[in-house]
Amino acid sequence: MDGKPLINRLLSGIVIFKLKGEYVYVRPARAEDKAFADVYAQEVYEDALLDGILRNKDLEELLIDEGWWSKEQEEEIETLSKNLEQMKLDYCNHFSKQDTKDYIKKSIDRLREKISKLYDEKHTFFGMSCEYLRDFAKSTMLLEKCAFLVDGSLAIEKIGIMRIIGSFMANNLNEEQLRGVAKSYDWRNLWASKELGLFDCKTSELTQEQASLISWSRFYDGVYESMDRPNEKIIEDDLALDGWAISESRKRDEEEKKRSGEKLAGGAQDAGEIFIPVGNQKEQDDVLALNDTYGKSVLKSKAKQFEEGGVFNENELKHVKKDIQMESLRQVKESRRR
Repeated sequence: MDGKPLINRLLSGIVIFKLKGEYVYVRPARAEDKAFADVYAQEVYEDALLDGILRNKDLEELLIDEGWWSKEQEEEIETLSKNLEQMKLDYCNHFSKQDTKDYIKKSIDRLREKISKLYDEKHTFFGMSCEYLRDFAKSTMLLEKCAFLVDGSLAIEKIGIMRIIGSFMANNLNEEQLRGVAKSYDWRNLWASKELGLFDCKTSELTQEQASLISWSRFYDGVYESMDRPNEKIIEDDLALDGWAISESRKRDEEEKKRSGEKLAGGAQDAGEIFIPVGNQKEQDDVLALNDTYGKSVLKSKAKQFEEGGVFNENELKHVKKDIQMESLRQVKESRRR
């Protein structure tokens, strides 16, 4: 499906598919329908709980107790997710090098597959939880009320609800499709006049796809308005743009740390090292996070040298020796220029 039909679908909020020779129209749910579905779904949740069905958090504990899932696997997901973030950044940084970029992209695909398999393994039994039954009940209730045939009758009068659910889910737009619309020329022109109203519904009746499209549209607003706006080729490549966004986020984090450090340091900003008293582990972690890349390398160097044992004067510390050597080299170069 090309861009314009997708835009028309998203503007209307209506999803159309064919079942048993009939066109099925799934219209956006009204606020009152959502409210009723929430109440009904909560009743399903409470009934399931009384019947002894486990909640998600109970299933997580059971998986660990039975050895079907481990804290090591949980940590692996976290580590792989951080690696994925760094690889997206690397992909962006090597965007002009085709061979390197292709290699990183293949590695990203493998990493995503590995993360997906871990999540699938973790959520093996989550399709039987109270939360799953609650969410499924809500979705079912809304589709029963919002799926119509061409003649205006409810689709469930002729078609089974499970078939409607299956086709509706199969026709959901994925993230890549929604991003494609959000950055397209046709949509950007419409989005520029959003103050006049785009969607034929109240804000409370926006579909998940419409809400996601708005979110992505605002994301691209930020990209185009950025002082460090990337070129069009990077904007067109979702992976590269993700890497650019990660880079910008890290820059903002570093600037925020610097401002926080300057505020804590007060008049001692020009000191080589600043010691800030802390009252607990969280405060200690927050202060340590204020160190820039060089500061973190100094802490790492000190820790390693102290582990080796011995007593040191300040000028015997490895990072101090390195700084002295670098300063000596700088002075030699300056003297040769004169």
